[in-house]
Amino acid sequence: MFATLLLAACSQPPRDAVVPEPRQYILDEVSTDARGIRKVATFDAQVLVLSLHSYGGVMGDRFSAYAPLDLAVAWGDAARADVHSQVSISQSGRFYHWRAGPEAWQDPRVRDFGRHSANWHLVPANDDIAAELKAIRRNDVVRITGHLVDIDAPDGTRYRTSRTRGDQGAGACEIILVSDIGPVA
Repeated sequence: MFATLLLAACSQPPRDAVVPEPRQYILDEVSTDARGIRKVATFDAQVLVLSLHSYGGVMGDRFSAYAPLDLAVAWGDAARADVHSQVSISQSGRFYHWRAGPEAWQDPRVRDFGRHSANWHLVPANDDIAAELKAIRRNDVVRITGHLVDIDAPDGTRYRTSRTRGDQGAGACEIILVSDIGPVA
C-alpha cells in the first residue's frame, strides 16, 4: 500500500540509481573562514534525491542563512527503485523520516535503508551553486562535490557535521559546503 501511495505522489517514476557510497577524506589541517565555516573533510557523492525541503524565506530558521536546502538522499541498494519505492519519505524540522509497511520489512534491503540514506544540509559555496541547488528535483541523480563542514556562527550557535554515513538520529546529518553539483548521466 505504501509503495502505491508513494508512486502516485511522484511526478516522475521511481528511478533505479546504481550509485556508490559517498567518499570523504578527513583533512589534516583545518581553518575557519569569516562566516565561521570550518572544512573538516573533502566530500564527493553521487546520490538519488528522495526528497528536498527548502528553508529559505518565511520557512527559514537560524541555520538557513548557511544551509537553505536539505536533501534526503540514497545510495547503494537504497537508491534502487525496487527498494525506495517501498519506503515513504518526509522531511521537517531539519530531519528526514522514512517508513515502510509491514510487507516491505521482509526485504533486508528495506530494513537496511537507514544505513544507505541520509538528510544533508547543503551550504552553497557561491551564488552560482545556490542557483544550481534550486534546480534539483525529486528523483534526480546528482553528483555533489565539496567539503563536510562544522560551523561556529557569530551568535555562538555551533553546528556539527556527521563524519560517518551509517549513523542515524539527531546529529547524523551531513553539512556539506557544495563547490560543484551536476547531474549523473
